[in-house]
Amino acid sequence: MGKRKISGVVASHILILISGAALGIVALLLVHLLPTEPMKKHVYWSMGMLEKEFTDETLIDGFDATLTGSFTDCLMLEHAVYTSEKHTLLEQVLHMYRGESHSPEGWWPGYSLKDYLENVPQQWEVEYSRYWHGYLVILKPLLLFFSLNIIRLMNASLQLIMAGLVLIGFCEKKAYLPARGFLLSLPFLFFVSTYASLSLSICFYIMTAALLIELKSDEYLNRKGLYGKFFLVLGMITAYFDFLTYPLITLLYPLCVYLYLHEKSFGENIVGMVKYSMEWFVGYMGLWAAKWVLVDLFTGSAVIENALSTILTRTQSAAGGSRANGLISVLSKNLAVYGNWCYVLLIAAWLLILLLRLKRGQEKNENSAGGKMAYFVLALYPVGWYFVTQNHAEEHWQFTCRILAAGVFAGVTGFERLLCKQWKE
Repeated sequence: MGKRKISGVVASHILILISGAALGIVALLLVHLLPTEPMKKHVYWSMGMLEKEFTDETLIDGFDATLTGSFTDCLMLEHAVYTSEKHTLLEQVLHMYRGESHSPEGWWPGYSLKDYLENVPQQWEVEYSRYWHGYLVILKPLLLFFSLNIIRLMNASLQLIMAGLVLIGFCEKKAYLPARGFLLSLPFLFFVSTYASLSLSICFYIMTAALLIELKSDEYLNRKGLYGKFFLVLGMITAYFDFLTYPLITLLYPLCVYLYLHEKSFGENIVGMVKYSMEWFVGYMGLWAAKWVLVDLFTGSAVIENALSTILTRTQSAAGGSRANGLISVLSKNLAVYGNWCYVLLIAAWLLILLLRLKRGQEKNENSAGGKMAYFVLALYPVGWYFVTQNHAEEHWQFTCRILAAGVFAGVTGFERLLCKQWKE
């Protein structure tokens, strides 16, 4: 690739990032013009439900990964309804101020939210400017008309529909092997509880929407050479909406589908995986960094310094030991949530069905392993993520464990592809 072509690629990426940041700011400014009084009433109407989750977020006792994410959700809700005459509209959008107060039980966002809604004087005002808080573009209009109780019901319905549409998309492509992998991976996303959480639904929606676009538009994206920009924008969207929950699934699921639809030699597959992974990470980190630059540029604060300090903290080794020992600690915590009969039986049932199909001899794949081994490299991506983000993955294992679902998707698809006929051929 010549220097002129490289400079053109860099320039196009910068232009996309700048355009994304500008669009993101404008969208947040517009939704902050919506009246907050109806939103406050709808949130307060749901306070009885939220209060039950202030100290216990789990839907199924004894299984911490079935959390509703109420801790983070209450932060999101207060950001959605908070207003202050002390700040301009732009300052509120950039800094994302909210009130905060402590209860006898200690600090919990739910108590701060309740105090704000009941006009109880809060102890101080804080800001949360590191994140984009793009979820407000959707949450604020929803709260204008619905309570959180209704939103949860809508959430459950829409997530089932999205999962169903993805399966239909696979079937239309005759891509039955990844369809099986996708279906088996859903329980590993703790699909049973995702509907009840605002924060833990975000990456699921981004991932399923990306799969639908990819399955419907694969030929166009591939013919026009747009897959790089597809993954770039996907990373940007993840950074804009997500609260750093389990973002890696928005890369791994679409990347696994791309690998299936455009399978080549092992070396070519790895090159493609690395290329599109880099595109996603450029979009993800690039848009996140754009927020920090905008805040410091327009308000003269020190968000960049704060954000870099936080990154250093979140990427420290876990348990205060070496990175190797830290990785073992992180993996043990994130894997432990699947150490029960539910997931043992799921995997056992899949293996039994796979063996029965192979025994019939009707689906055995006679082709060489070749590029199919790339699926198993992709399945190891979560391990790399945990290695880099050890501090975060150890502290928040209750939801970072969901990243492993992408490993299940890639691993199951890899085994199916290695052993069975590729039905789409």
